[in-house]
Amino acid sequence: MERVSLLFQLILISLGAWWLFSSFGSESSPLYRYVPVLILFSSALLLQDLVEFGPTERMRISTACCIAWPLLLAIASVNRDEGNMTAVLTLVLVSVILYYTSRSILGYDVKTRRWRGMMTTIGFTLAIPVVLGSNLASLLIMSIAASFTTIPILFTKDGLEEERRDFSEQLKDAERHILGLQSGNTLMQQPNSLLKMAREQGWKNPERGTELISEAKREATRIASFVSDVEEIREQSEISVNKAEKVTGFPGRPRKIFQDALTELENGSLRASESRFRMAKSEAEMIESNWQNAIEAIDEAEKAISDAQGHLVQGLQSTLNEAKKAMEDENPQYALAIVSEIPSQMDDVEGLMLQARKSLEEAKREASSYDSITIGDLNKRLEDANEALDSGNASLAIGLSEGVTRSIRKESEAKTTVQRSLRQVKSIEDRIPVGETGSEWNRRLDEAKLSADAGKWIEAAECLSALAEELDDFHSRVEEAREMLEFLDGDWIKLRKRLESSGYGADNKDRISTEGYLAAANRALSEGQIDDCLESLGEADSSMEVLRRLV
Repeated sequence: MERVSLLFQLILISLGAWWLFSSFGSESSPLYRYVPVLILFSSALLLQDLVEFGPTERMRISTACCIAWPLLLAIASVNRDEGNMTAVLTLVLVSVILYYTSRSILGYDVKTRRWRGMMTTIGFTLAIPVVLGSNLASLLIMSIAASFTTIPILFTKDGLEEERRDFSEQLKDAERHILGLQSGNTLMQQPNSLLKMAREQGWKNPERGTELISEAKREATRIASFVSDVEEIREQSEISVNKAEKVTGFPGRPRKIFQDALTELENGSLRASESRFRMAKSEAEMIESNWQNAIEAIDEAEKAISDAQGHLVQGLQSTLNEAKKAMEDENPQYALAIVSEIPSQMDDVEGLMLQARKSLEEAKREASSYDSITIGDLNKRLEDANEALDSGNASLAIGLSEGVTRSIRKESEAKTTVQRSLRQVKSIEDRIPVGETGSEWNRRLDEAKLSADAGKWIEAAECLSALAEELDDFHSRVEEAREMLEFLDGDWIKLRKRLESSGYGADNKDRISTEGYLAAANRALSEGQIDDCLESLGEADSSMEVLRRLV
């Protein structure tokens, strides 16, 4: 296609050049000499657009058609009486084809039709010199053609006239509405901006303009409603702030927050101002409801503490100071929460101090009637308890006093136990086995006696208790070993009779071994050697098992 188009371009250019050179020296008018050349050269330039035929190429071709067909029609009308009807009809046909081509390409919407009308008007303007010197019939033909093809589309309408009238009325109504809501403030910037956009876009696109107007009205109504709510909250907040200032006697934090909210409202920040108005109201209501109660609670706490001293009172005094600091910070709710329990806590402190004094007096009574080598240490602890009580540390005084009382009672109980055990020392000694086994227990019994003589009653009691437990365990094992020995002795008597009846006399080595093991077990048991006794019993049982197999 490109080669074909190039070929036709060369042909058209050649024809134009031929026409131009052949017209030199001609006496015809310049219009007849140069207009065909212009048409041929223009056609050569537009020929490439027929190959591409994209949006830009379509626009150029349709524009050229709009300009060209009136010229061709004018030439045909001027030459209709010269006798060459074939040429005239050909020009008319080409003119009609160009007209319908431009109409088909530029006939989709109002803009393209108006563009076609303007370009066709240019074509008719260029055709005026062609028909100007001709007869009236040619002028009539061109006038009729222009009347039916060009003038109507120049005045064509897009069908949106009614929408534009509605848009204009809505725009005026919206401007009046927003102007009435604005009332001198700067909060209607967004609706005004939307109206400005509607004014700019609505005349071209009434539907879009109407949407922007509706959006501006909604935004203005929303802002007006929000402003009304904020004003109501502002009034309530101001009332609460004034009440709080009457209670406290000075403007404080709620007033500062309220002023910040007013500043935000003047700047057009509705949400920020609403939040601060609510905060100011909340702070003011909190102060109003708790301020007087907090002051009364602090007075009661000061009366309860009065001139009291001591470790526990210092903590309550710190709490009282913190409550006063909270009042300075305009936080009476927190002050009331921490200070309201101080009177009851002081009652608890007094009760604890009374208990400490009773515990100390009881410990002193116990110590005064007690004689022990540890009395010096106990008296030192009583002095420490007395100092703790004087300093107000009731818990430490109670702990030290009760510790002294427990020590005295524990030592008294240990003394009674040791003395009772030593009165029965003969029975303890009788339970201790003779020989090497009992020597260690005898030594420990002597140590317990020495501790008792030295007044170390708790140490002596612990030693005797451990000794008694070990002797109980020892005698339990002795009884178990004795039962086993008696059982084997009885079994051996029966087995021995059976051996003698079977011909196994006293000289049998297994009989000799068995009797030796039983004798060793008896001897070890009498000496308290329980482990040796059990070992001998095991050997005796094994030897007897061998003899049982013989009979």
